[in-house]
Amino acid sequence: MLILGIDPGTATTGWGLLETGIKDVGFMVKGWGLIETHKDGLKENRLDFIYEETLELLKKHSPDVFVIEKIFFATNAKTAIAVGQAQGVLLLAASKSKVLVMEYAPGTIKKMITGSGRANKKEVQQHVRKILGNHIKSKAHKKTHFDNAADALAVALTHAMKEGEVHV
Repeated sequence: MLILGIDPGTATTGWGLLETGIKDVGFMVKGWGLIETHKDGLKENRLDFIYEETLELLKKHSPDVFVIEKIFFATNAKTAIAVGQAQGVLLLAASKSKVLVMEYAPGTIKKMITGSGRANKKEVQQHVRKILGNHIKSKAHKKTHFDNAADALAVALTHAMKEGEVHV
């Protein structure tokens, strides 16, 4: 199964591609990265860029499932609205590509990856690194890029674990 995990955001949308069912190793990270928009750009242009880049990812990799982090309740309504808008265009891209969509709440992702639904971002990143170990090839990316894409890989891993495709 080829899983595209997405961590939505307007400034930075992380993505991670995980393939499961691989003989002898179980799973493999096929790629990861970011869709970054310019902070001074018009909102509609930023959302269009996220949409188009997501369509390209879906076309290039043809995942079996598109897994996205659900919107969460936030104290900052402005941020929640912006993330919700990014989620909307991401879901639209998935719909246009006719790929199965699954959503997981942040607490579920944290619980599956770290064992605690209250883990912080740094703990999630550390556990993703530990789980994926040698599967991550960082040479082509900056360390900060992985830190941002780690949440997307956590989303993909959560789905793989829920489906019984990956055991940690």
